[in-house]
Amino acid sequence: MFCGSGELELVPGLEVVGELPLAYSRRHKTLILADVHIGFEEEVSLKGGYVPRFQLRNTLRMMEEAFGEVSAEAVVFAGDVKHIFSTLGRLERLELVELLTYVKKHVGRVVVVRGNHDNFLPRVRRYVEFEIVDSYPMPPYLVVHGHKPLGEEQLSQQWEYLVMGHEHPSIALRDPLGVVGKFSCFLVGSMPSLGRRVVVLPAVGVYQTGSRVTLSRDTYLSPVIRELVDVEAMRPIVIGPDVGVLEFPELRELHDVISAAPA
Repeated sequence: MFCGSGELELVPGLEVVGELPLAYSRRHKTLILADVHIGFEEEVSLKGGYVPRFQLRNTLRMMEEAFGEVSAEAVVFAGDVKHIFSTLGRLERLELVELLTYVKKHVGRVVVVRGNHDNFLPRVRRYVEFEIVDSYPMPPYLVVHGHKPLGEEQLSQQWEYLVMGHEHPSIALRDPLGVVGKFSCFLVGSMPSLGRRVVVLPAVGVYQTGSRVTLSRDTYLSPVIRELVDVEAMRPIVIGPDVGVLEFPELRELHDVISAAPA
């Protein structure tokens, strides 16, 4: 198990940014992040609940730290930059504009790869300009959200590494006395039938870091993982301010510490 911080390569040329749930391509000078879910707190409020409003503040803090760590000319959101399915919420819109305006002050290009929560996102372009696409090629990488199977258009493009979100991966580790912690993580794996590899990004959203990594493909949200990825051979890379960067062996070798950990 590797223990350290910063400049750990997930796959060749794509590295972890400090101890953040962000990836960076030096070749493209591009930051990639997924699953911000701006608007989550507003949706909870609309349904009669309450959670503290952390999403925007936390994301701005991460972006500020990332811009201080690397030289970025572009930012790619790998889907679900917003949260509310059925509309564009009033506070959701204000916070999206604030986030995207902040990012545009630091880079020349902002791209959102459309996720399943990104309904009504084009309305935000009335206030701040950015690109919306279904997938984003930046060879040797292809960025998707991951909520749909790969189509012929994506499969026919020239890429070696798929970079995706949607899964919100975290790993729960236990010792003989019980669970010792639950941590957001990257997942790095292979797609044997395609001869290509995949990087799954952690969720940036504070309230979205909870889908537990398991050895059963049926538990994964993404059809890409369920249908194409060798699940047992995926490697989790845990990140966080309390633990730094921890690179673990393949999931099949972690059977004893993850299989009995409760969700």
